[in-house]
Amino acid sequence: MHNLRLTEQVNKVKKKLTGYWAEDVWNILQCPVYDSSPLNFQVRNIHFKDYSNLNIRSEMKFFLSYRLQDNHYSINSIWNGYTKYIYRLGKFISLKYPHALSIIDINKEKMLLEYRTYLKDNGLSFEKLVKNHIGTKSYMRVTQYINVYNQFYEFFLDYYDNRVEIEKDKWDIRKLSVDFNETRGEYIVSFEKIPNPYRTWVKKYVDLRMNVQQNLSYSRVKSILPSLSKFFSFIKEVYPDWDNLNALSREDILSFIRHLRALPIVGNSKKPVEVQLQNRVRVYLYDVQAYISYIQKLEWGYAPKKPITYLIFSEDFPKKEPMKAVDIKYIPDDVWEQILVNLNYLNPYYMPILMVLEASGFRISDTLLLKKNCIEKTIDGWWLIGNQRKVDYTNHRVPITDEIADVIKAQIQFLDNIGDSSFNPKQYLFPNLTGRRKNYPISAKVFNDNLNYLVQNHQIRDRSGEIYHIKNHAFRHRYGVTMINNGMNILHLQKLMAHASPEMTLIYAQIHDNTLRQEWEKARFKGAVRLSSEGKIIEADIEAQAKENGIELEWIRHNLDSIRLDHGFCVKSPKLSCDFLEQTLEPPCIKNNCRSFHTDYTFLDYYNDQINKIETDIKIYKKTNRLRSIELVQPKLKRYKEIALSLDNGEGIYGLNKGRREYTNDERRKVCNNGKPTT
Repeated sequence: MHNLRLTEQVNKVKKKLTGYWAEDVWNILQCPVYDSSPLNFQVRNIHFKDYSNLNIRSEMKFFLSYRLQDNHYSINSIWNGYTKYIYRLGKFISLKYPHALSIIDINKEKMLLEYRTYLKDNGLSFEKLVKNHIGTKSYMRVTQYINVYNQFYEFFLDYYDNRVEIEKDKWDIRKLSVDFNETRGEYIVSFEKIPNPYRTWVKKYVDLRMNVQQNLSYSRVKSILPSLSKFFSFIKEVYPDWDNLNALSREDILSFIRHLRALPIVGNSKKPVEVQLQNRVRVYLYDVQAYISYIQKLEWGYAPKKPITYLIFSEDFPKKEPMKAVDIKYIPDDVWEQILVNLNYLNPYYMPILMVLEASGFRISDTLLLKKNCIEKTIDGWWLIGNQRKVDYTNHRVPITDEIADVIKAQIQFLDNIGDSSFNPKQYLFPNLTGRRKNYPISAKVFNDNLNYLVQNHQIRDRSGEIYHIKNHAFRHRYGVTMINNGMNILHLQKLMAHASPEMTLIYAQIHDNTLRQEWEKARFKGAVRLSSEGKIIEADIEAQAKENGIELEWIRHNLDSIRLDHGFCVKSPKLSCDFLEQTLEPPCIKNNCRSFHTDYTFLDYYNDQINKIETDIKIYKKTNRLRSIELVQPKLKRYKEIALSLDNGEGIYGLNKGRREYTNDERRKVCNNGKPTT
């Protein structure tokens, strides 16, 4: 029955091969598929007569014609890239399987074993050592000899399978009514690693939750399948005769936890081994708990008899450490500046993506899924409008600058100039222009690969001197940290970044505190100045100055913004009033040699600006012979130059001598009595 049905399917394929596609020789110049790229070929003709098996010859021709017409392959990639691999596969099949009904009639494992041996015997490689796109890691990968066979086999395995999609062991998400992230380039849900009979149950579970109830996303399904695969493989090994989970016990769950902890660590995570083991146990156990709880709720017959609360306890889950500021990897300013310096070396098509990503705070997928109508101008300025998939917010709006709006408008104009009516039917702002992903959004991975290629080639380094590795999400963190550092309210930032809860936003505030402290320490050790009672500029120590003003140093650290003035800090105790508050013509702290005034190198730009302005004014005064005005501003100019010079040199004393640092009697009494009068 199987052979008869397979023969019928192969015959249907043969009938679909007409005209050019039915020929045994394909000339590249006569190919009916239009390719906008200039033809650059080394081989003019593809000969299919190496396939003595006529059925598989027809299948190969159909496979290539199908992939050419759906833009999965380009003309240049077939004629220049695949020709020798197609020939070699044909010779092998003609030698070993001249009478096979179809390529899928040949056992895949057996075929691969024999084909590898054949390649090796003929001096050809079936695997090779390759490096990642930036040359930092090496790994083994099969060669195109194996790749061509795998793609050929998988194509017909799916093409000949007429079952409903959810009955297959691999689901193509594009054939289901399910939303998925088109920027990932992933479309397959595979259940092949889940042993039978449990595979059928898991497919039923996923179908109900993802397709019917739609409370599991495609990406979430992809993440839970490894957990369920490990669990059911463990059960299959321990209880090979089970056909249900009715007898599952608490001891089985504990054994599974021990099994998880015994599995080797894989991947390149830099986290400690114990942390990785705890994460694995927590994630896998959570997914298993959710699965069992769900099938028990629906009273499916193969569910465990013992309630889930008696199988998995809350104590089984390793404690997850809360996220800390140190865990957030954001693009620091010095790295961003290096990127901008080398921006012209980035592929021009990725430049607007980078600029919008950094300026908007959008996640990379939400950025790549923007539509051409994503900007709007109001009386307040330009706004970027897009969906936030993770939190299911539609038409989320963030303000953008005129410059970023111009970048987006230029990108829209570029797309409009293409003029192909079939191009970009979904009106994406950043679609692929060619290739098998034409009309889909740019892949997040491809964008990231190009960024890190730029980083590697132009030696963009972090403060420690290491080559910086960019993760797309780090741009979102950069946006949050920048907004907080610039004084944005946490609740406003939470709304702006579409955070469902304030936890992540509060992490940015922690980073802000850390940044303040770092700047504080830099200022403290680089040197700061103050004024003596005689008006001399002397070096200052903020700790000593805090003590003499009755303030805890830690209070200053946490209130740095509130005590900041244009020209320095006021470290006067908040319990005391300012004697010079009403004087506004000139900074009264400087004019009156206030002991609570403190300034450091972070204010150097202010003093340089003031010096430039005063010197410009003096030039004007000289032209108009305003000698009295020059006389009045000269002392101020001299004072500002002295302060600027001291800050620039980073010289330092530690305030006045003890006698001059003391409070007046009234002030001392107020501080010692918490502001209450003495009796």
